[in-house]
Amino acid sequence: MEGISIIIPVLNKVDSTVKCIDHIRDLNKEGLYEIIVVDNGSTDETPQVLTDNKHIRYVRQESNLGISKACNIGAAEAQFNILCFMHNDVYVHQKEWIADLGDFMGRAPNAGIVGFYGAKTIREDGSFRGKSLVYAKRESTTIKKPYERVAVVDGLLLTMKRHVFDKIGGFGEDFKMHYYDKDLSMRANEEGFDNYVLNIPFDHLCGTSRDQIHNDESIREKAREHFVKMWDKKLPYNAASVKKRISYAFRKRGHPA
Repeated sequence: MEGISIIIPVLNKVDSTVKCIDHIRDLNKEGLYEIIVVDNGSTDETPQVLTDNKHIRYVRQESNLGISKACNIGAAEAQFNILCFMHNDVYVHQKEWIADLGDFMGRAPNAGIVGFYGAKTIREDGSFRGKSLVYAKRESTTIKKPYERVAVVDGLLLTMKRHVFDKIGGFGEDFKMHYYDKDLSMRANEEGFDNYVLNIPFDHLCGTSRDQIHNDESIREKAREHFVKMWDKKLPYNAASVKKRISYAFRKRGHPA
């Protein structure tokens, strides 16, 4: 398999970061990978603890540049051709999941963004449709196949090949915290790539860094408005095949498919 660079942007919460790194290493003994932690100006013990960690590459920023910028910085440091961006509060519960992820990327030449949580449809307002959600959380799952094509992949874990990253221009840095994943997925769609969710079980604690932001809801709403303005003519977007979309349109208008 090709090597994978795992890039983890962090802001404080050093205990979560260390637990995440240890969990990755405990479950992956055979795959070829590296772990790059991009620190967005942590003020806790993150610099002291991670500087001495021999199992990672630690990249320190002196201020919070946002998730997208941190991911782009991590990608510039990566030595491998497959780039995996994940949150420090995600725990994947499958042995050798890195090798499995790499194998899928090798077998899917047109893969764009690949992850563990996504949606087949994104609405006009930028939200996911509940019934279109695709994921394999450890305690609950909506996916039965080994993988499923989706419109968008959630930022808790995003994987792409270097040529995909370069072609779509990396992460849009005007999305600092929210909607960067939806924007990334839409740009992959526009370039003709296929986005996928894999049936690999995980847990996500959610908001480990976000709960440090006092005006998070306001930031989220501004990001949503910006995303909708950018992609207005492409929304709603459905990952279904052209045939299925035409069939749906006919049914919606009262015609038999």
